[in-house]
Amino acid sequence: MDTNLIRQSILSFAEAAFSRSGGPGGQNVNKVNTKVTLRLNLIDLAGLSETEMERLKTLLNNRISGDGEIVITSDEERSQKVNLERAYFRMEALITSAAKLPKQRRPTKPSKAAREKRLQAKKHQSKKKAERTGKNVSRETF
Repeated sequence: MDTNLIRQSILSFAEAAFSRSGGPGGQNVNKVNTKVTLRLNLIDLAGLSETEMERLKTLLNNRISGDGEIVITSDEERSQKVNLERAYFRMEALITSAAKLPKQRRPTKPSKAAREKRLQAKKHQSKKKAERTGKNVSRETF
């Protein structure tokens, strides 16, 4: 995975659309188009191998539209520029995290000392509970 190539393809092929944002902001909300909708077609995305692209498609299945586009919206800030930067950053983070292949798990076994320690803890717990039963305790009558 080449993150620089991914970043360049996002910057050059993503299409940004602006609209009015909801929420608080007074008259600013009614006048300024600060909401950013960023669209990127997966065909235009470069820097990923075939396996990484397949992983991306399976993990982001719910985020990919019918046209094969990933859609990100950002309307947290009152500034269009800041929202655009956040959308680009979120797009890149989403693609790189989804395409990253997981590390292979090596199965391990507990060591002999760990097994022994576990058995000793079980014996200790069993002994504590056996002492509570009162079968071995002689009772004095009052």
